[in-house]
Amino acid sequence: MSESLDLQDWVGRTATLTETADGQRAARLATLLGHDGDAQAPLFPLGHWLHFSEDDVPRSELGVDGHAALGGFMPPVPLPRRMWASSQLEFHTPILPGQNIERTTTIESITEKTGSTGPLCFVVLRHDVSADGHLATTDRHTIVYRQATSAPAGSAAKPPRADSPVPDGWEWSESVRPDEVMLFRYSALTFNSHRIHYDHPYVTKVEGYPGLVTHGPLTATLLLDAFITIHPEATMTEYDFRAKSPLFAGEQIHLVGRATEPGKHELQAIAPDGTTAIAATVTTTV
Repeated sequence: MSESLDLQDWVGRTATLTETADGQRAARLATLLGHDGDAQAPLFPLGHWLHFSEDDVPRSELGVDGHAALGGFMPPVPLPRRMWASSQLEFHTPILPGQNIERTTTIESITEKTGSTGPLCFVVLRHDVSADGHLATTDRHTIVYRQATSAPAGSAAKPPRADSPVPDGWEWSESVRPDEVMLFRYSALTFNSHRIHYDHPYVTKVEGYPGLVTHGPLTATLLLDAFITIHPEATMTEYDFRAKSPLFAGEQIHLVGRATEPGKHELQAIAPDGTTAIAATVTTTV
């Protein structure tokens, strides 16, 4: 990064996009999750992720990883690897198919740190999503950038980690196994062209992962869907999640949850080796 370039110059920048809430996309997400799709039903609480794709740019404006290249609205972080680190969501009103939806994105902060793997840069975006002029969802999205690491010599596919039993201590659980087809469908629904989710030679030989990476927001969606299935009458006001370790296509994931106090629930997506892949909390009206 040149000395004349200050990433803090990007803090405070805003951008606004508009779309029409698409009931057909919402119905396809329901199908992906194993439910009957209803194009007239309110969007899933995370349904705004089906709109306003970050990669909706000409092919010439994509980076080598398939994401939109940095340096326009997003700061030109000099670190090539990008991951969805966390989201903090507040739900105000449901979004209905056919409503005019508007998303105003503000770059709230840019923080550079050094971790065990080297330099890191955290960019926090606040997305304010309105439907027909009324605030529907506030989504604080943290992206982490890190430096590239060399793929191990002979890096290639590895079999999924062996299944493990559901851990004790949870009130409910559901086990899922996202496969390559589910990852492809989710990428298509969200117009996500990040190559780690579909390009096997790239993800194993360039980025050094053992297989296709399951989308963090897909796992977060599966986790929240499991909660809603167990608590169909709950009215959610907040959903916070943090990605802690990656998951890969074909692996079994345990989605688990428990109440911690009235109106508060702890959720986790647990990898086959017992580690927590996503830690989350849900707040509901009591």
